[in-house]
Amino acid sequence: MTFPLSRAESPNLIWVPESASTNAELRERHAREPLPAGTVLATAKQPAGRGRLGRAWEFPEGTAIASSVLVSGRGLGELGIGWTPLLAGSALARAMRPELPDAEVRVKWPNDVMVDGKKVSGILCELLPDGSVIVGAGINLFLRGEELPTGRATSLLVAGGAGDAPSAEPLRVEAGPGQAIADRILARYLAELSDLLGGQRSAETLRGIVADDSWTLGSEVRVLLPGGGEERGRALRLAADGSLVLERADGSGLLTVAAGDVEHLR
Repeated sequence: MTFPLSRAESPNLIWVPESASTNAELRERHAREPLPAGTVLATAKQPAGRGRLGRAWEFPEGTAIASSVLVSGRGLGELGIGWTPLLAGSALARAMRPELPDAEVRVKWPNDVMVDGKKVSGILCELLPDGSVIVGAGINLFLRGEELPTGRATSLLVAGGAGDAPSAEPLRVEAGPGQAIADRILARYLAELSDLLGGQRSAETLRGIVADDSWTLGSEVRVLLPGGGEERGRALRLAADGSLVLERADGSGLLTVAAGDVEHLR
């Protein structure tokens, strides 16, 4: 797999024909022999991938990219490592927008990338014992409508973002026009990720970027909590650690949510 644009952004790009989980494989490789920050492991075939809250993420071979990036846990300074997933969501949204100029590409807290309200990508971050972070991302590229896992999901193809590719042949990540599209999206994502996590921007600027990219802030939402139960309210702002601050719908005050699954009500 050539991916010249992506390799220009990350010379330590490892493309594998198949990986049960790119996060797990990158973690194991790093444990055996320390890898440099910026190392990327990616594939278009991942039979045992998972997303946040332990949910399975599967796709027909060649229709999506699963990637994992090893990043330093020190680049965010005073902002704190807890902002890594949120900034990764912004990086991926910014990478997708040029492919979808007529769509609204935003981030549902904490880091689901949405196209016109449907999920096209998710992020899963893992903190390693040495303080490094693995940023895993799955991007639905060429799944057809009937291949999508739910009615709340979408793909670049379904959203109309593969307009420069011939329609007579199925698009695949591994070859032809599909590879060119996948390469430029991955390259932009790696560039954005390096920019946002590299320590060059102030904490105030990074907070502003995440807020600007957010689809959730200002919305009425329901949050399904990890331990069971739910909360409803209006998403007001992000707390200092990146948690979501809700104004409870029952008028009982504010609630800070550190983890959960957000559903937009309107």
